[in-house]
Amino acid sequence: MIKHLLAITACCCVLGCSNDADDTVQGEPYKRGPYAVGSTNMQIAAAYAGIGDDAMHTYLLGRGGDTEQPGFVADILEHPESAWLIDVTIPDSPEIYGPASGMTLPVSVFLTFPAAPTEQPNRYAFPYHDAMYGVFEDMLEPGEAPSFADPDVRYPLIVLSHGASAHGIYDVRHAHHLASHGFVVAVLSYGDDRTAVPDQLNQHLSYLRPLLTKAALDEVLASGTFGPHIDADEIGITGHSFGGFTALALAGGQFQGDPASVSDARIKAAVIAAPWVGGRGDGGEFLAFGPDNESLNRVGIPVISLFGSKDTVTTASYILPAMRQLSGPTYVVELVDQPHVFEQGSWEDRDNWELLFFSAYLKHDQAALALLKSASSMRNGNEDRQRFEYQKTGTESD
Repeated sequence: MIKHLLAITACCCVLGCSNDADDTVQGEPYKRGPYAVGSTNMQIAAAYAGIGDDAMHTYLLGRGGDTEQPGFVADILEHPESAWLIDVTIPDSPEIYGPASGMTLPVSVFLTFPAAPTEQPNRYAFPYHDAMYGVFEDMLEPGEAPSFADPDVRYPLIVLSHGASAHGIYDVRHAHHLASHGFVVAVLSYGDDRTAVPDQLNQHLSYLRPLLTKAALDEVLASGTFGPHIDADEIGITGHSFGGFTALALAGGQFQGDPASVSDARIKAAVIAAPWVGGRGDGGEFLAFGPDNESLNRVGIPVISLFGSKDTVTTASYILPAMRQLSGPTYVVELVDQPHVFEQGSWEDRDNWELLFFSAYLKHDQAALALLKSASSMRNGNEDRQRFEYQKTGTESD
């Protein structure tokens, strides 16, 4: 169990603070964790390494290449046999899975983990925006087995689920930071655009995302290399936007209240940033989890939701009522004056709340839990505030 790395100002005793709003109670930012970080192989084949950001983006989304069959990042890896490519067979149910029905789709996953330090780490800069989203700090060579910081420890697992029109490479630095604090992290790239139909609602993706995530989790836990090092009782998920929807669906929320929506009881805690729970469009109002988003009352695990007060894509007017529907411990944080894609500083705020939350609920750090219940904001970063009127903490044993 990690020691809490967040401090409280004004000499407030961590374990003695109340749940009441108090501007003197702030969390200190998490610095880099104590562990070296390794990752699985995501090396791009030499023939594709120089194709440029625009072309690489199309492959990461699942619409690359010049053929009728969309190209995906799985198609351009140098060592696909050493990468985590999980083939998922989609049920033959056109009414649910639309154009993906009956297909076999590979999901690309990379994993980061607390690693034994090496003298010469194998650093790899993924050829996308000059690796501005982070460098793979010590990437496994083809056929190389992971070497964990402590081979006898089972680490909590965090699944990272990206938003729409996005991919896992945006989360390289994010995943390394989490792993440095003692988590195994599985970062998915769904390739949504492989089955998306232009100018249509593509509601099938709301069924497909949870299905693909559950299949990926099955493979990670069954793995002979990673499974024995993961605590299968301590699994969390974190996602932004459509990734936040995916997290809520996995946690039990049924898309449109439909029992065919896939959930996974192994998920024990969720961080959702700017989550898509519905909105207004040309067809009027649409709520993702049925009337009044009421199927979210099936979500009984701890959830922390962060939203931008100037977000015009996933607006507070939809997110806040939806959070009232959750039946488990709930925390809501407002990122003041932030749009849908947060600005620098607010991503750091998200990271700090996220680590505090997962320390409390996946590592059962009681000091972290006490601070989570009482902290009004995070130091540094941008302006943020916990909305205590939405907080539900459950019992003290949570």
